[in-house]
Amino acid sequence: MTFDIGNMSRRNMLKSASAAALLASGVGALVAPRRAAAADTVRVLSVEDPFFFAMKAMIPEYEKETGIKVELESLSYDALQTRLVSAFVAKTSDADVIAVDQMWLGQYLDNGWIISLNDFIAKDSDIDLSDFIPEVLYSSNMWRGQIGTLPVAAYAQGVMYREDIFDEFGIAVPPAESSEDWTWSKYLETLKALEGKSYGGNSLFPTVVCGSQPSPITHMFTQLSVSHGANWFKSFPGDPWDFSPELTGPAWIRSVEIYRQLYKLSPPEAINYVWFDAGTRFAKGDIGMFYWWTPYFYLVKNSGYMTGKKSDVMDKYATAALPKAEGLPQTVSLGGYSLGVPSSSERQEAGFAFIKWATSKATQKKMALWPDLNYQFSDFARASLYEDAEVKAVYPYLDVQYAMMKQGNGKITRPPVPGYTAVESVLGLTLNQLLTGSEDPKTALERTNGLFESILKGNLMIPYQKESFTDTLDGAKTLISTLSKA
Repeated sequence: MTFDIGNMSRRNMLKSASAAALLASGVGALVAPRRAAAADTVRVLSVEDPFFFAMKAMIPEYEKETGIKVELESLSYDALQTRLVSAFVAKTSDADVIAVDQMWLGQYLDNGWIISLNDFIAKDSDIDLSDFIPEVLYSSNMWRGQIGTLPVAAYAQGVMYREDIFDEFGIAVPPAESSEDWTWSKYLETLKALEGKSYGGNSLFPTVVCGSQPSPITHMFTQLSVSHGANWFKSFPGDPWDFSPELTGPAWIRSVEIYRQLYKLSPPEAINYVWFDAGTRFAKGDIGMFYWWTPYFYLVKNSGYMTGKKSDVMDKYATAALPKAEGLPQTVSLGGYSLGVPSSSERQEAGFAFIKWATSKATQKKMALWPDLNYQFSDFARASLYEDAEVKAVYPYLDVQYAMMKQGNGKITRPPVPGYTAVESVLGLTLNQLLTGSEDPKTALERTNGLFESILKGNLMIPYQKESFTDTLDGAKTLISTLSKA
């Protein structure tokens, strides 16, 4: 569904954003308390992202080893968030382990809805915290000096392209490593070389984008904008925190202009594409090249999402580094899912034990080598798995993926601040309309900036009411070292 923002009143826009803000602040429909878990049971709530299927397949092994029964339940993204917030507000013991999107972490820790794992980690000599990629823990798991979750599936972004098509038309393939020559301008130039071409009897689309709002388009667009140096706020995660929005600069305008060009080179129905639509469209065989979350490095091997049916491109594609903006260092968007322990759980130690198992090197490797569905898991947060010969034999693109992880900073790309859901709803609506409308990007972004400011003031984020925190990657590395030596 698309919305014409140009014809939408400011009041209605704020009303839409306010609904998202209510969810972000923890006001929602309450759920009835659920029965208490048995002493030998651990309850796990998760989304059905790819990691879920591989993790589920390993659970019988966990149950056999520990004698603990796992009650695993899956929900959609929106249903999970609503269920969790409702349970937190009602103070019910709805689960012992929950899947947490990085965007929810600050809200969950600030509200005391999940516990800090610092003490558990410090007392556990087997967890090997130093094996986790620092950029991943910093982006997805740390808030105000606390590790609130551990990553079960870490995502960066990268490029996928058709080797056979590039060879057919004599087009230079993109590099596997970041390069000053591999820019977004070069990326567009490469795509335009595919414009109007046919291959194998089918007309080609040079690329594909996500157009659906609010989250899918925001996820894809913000990789482009962060590469160009765009920031959401005046000062975050630097100290002092100042959430005055800054969506009106040249980097934002340039990014909108490029994204519009990418949409013109995509199937027109991409205006309604969500995450999986873009990835599975590439798998159909009529797309030349696109960039997206790294799970699609393996998901495109299937025809459809997690079907186990081989796609038309399974043996015909390769991966490459993300383009960068001219004269700027690359910043890669990091995302993914992590596991945390609700403060309402009466089985917190059992919850942490499950998290330790699910995020361990041994379990993650078994998940990667699970053969069903054409090997559908390589979302590693542990550095050692990127060097594992058995794993690399199945997922030959891991060097590309690891390099993207090491250039990542999820706290800049989509700042995981309390109230994120509300402002994302406004940005996503704006971006969706800009793809098909003729409005000047500067005008639309200025209006969006004003809406951001109104929402953030209403949520007491401007001026910021709480104490700031010096949140840096170096600080994250220090915390990792401290907890590893405890």
